[in-house]
Amino acid sequence: MDPAQMIVGIIFLALGIGAFIISYLQFKEKGYLFNNAYIWASQEERKQMDEDKGCKRPYYRQSGFTFMFIGFVFFTYASYIATDWIWLHVISWVFVAITVVYAVVSSIQNGGHK
Repeated sequence: MDPAQMIVGIIFLALGIGAFIISYLQFKEKGYLFNNAYIWASQEERKQMDEDKGCKRPYYRQSGFTFMFIGFVFFTYASYIATDWIWLHVISWVFVAITVVYAVVSSIQNGGHK
């Protein structure tokens, strides 16, 4: 493995760790809510969501799972860079597909709760 490949692998590993940390915080409902429903909400809607903590619970859960899947994508891709095993590259793309499908389906389900 050449030095450039090692640096890229370390970057992907660090991104995976960061995604898992954000995922953990989202599951614990701590910190900023990284969810489009909250980010794009009007000031009034945000204030209402902040007052009713139960309202934000499904959005925290959705963000937690999404960042967890993103962490898996980064870890499997970092492993692929380190080992050059093609099946790890395929698995990382499977995690990308799972992440996209989960994000779309859970957004539709969360939208129905309004």
